[in-house]
Amino acid sequence: MTGFMDDFSTYLGACNIFRRVNCTGNKENCIVGAIVDYSKSSSSTGSMIGNGAFGPAGYVIGGLLGEERDRRVSNIYDYVFALLNFTELGVGIIPLSGGGMKINPEKQSPDYGAFVFFHYQELSEITAKNYLGIRKSVKAITIRLSNGYKLHFNANMVENTLPYQENAMKIIVSKYGK
Repeated sequence: MTGFMDDFSTYLGACNIFRRVNCTGNKENCIVGAIVDYSKSSSSTGSMIGNGAFGPAGYVIGGLLGEERDRRVSNIYDYVFALLNFTELGVGIIPLSGGGMKINPEKQSPDYGAFVFFHYQELSEITAKNYLGIRKSVKAITIRLSNGYKLHFNANMVENTLPYQENAMKIIVSKYGK
């Protein structure tokens, strides 16, 4: 159960969470809940490439090398869900701790220690595409850093537990849609 200050079921509550880590914009706070797409992490990719090249030992070594690369940028891939805030200065990401098969403010809470912020100068591109190229109700959001690293998320256009999601996703798709 989340505390009152950690309740992200309302827009005001989500803004308060980002305010605690000094990540609120003066003009823009476009907050969405998303699933962290671990399948596209360096750890997962490294494991698959290593397995194909060197078998089981390559799988382990490739995964460890990829995990090290992931941690140099962020430990976001240690989580299943996250809140993203697109402000006029950059993008803030707070992973959500707790269980469940979907975003649930009653069962999850923000992990403030894992918060990361990327100024737009650190980013080369943000895209929001239809999931698997065809599913319009879910968007694959990719945040590309200038150093070539990518963070991958999947976000529903409408999230029943987050009433502010639909409006925020419309803004994100209008700005970053491909």
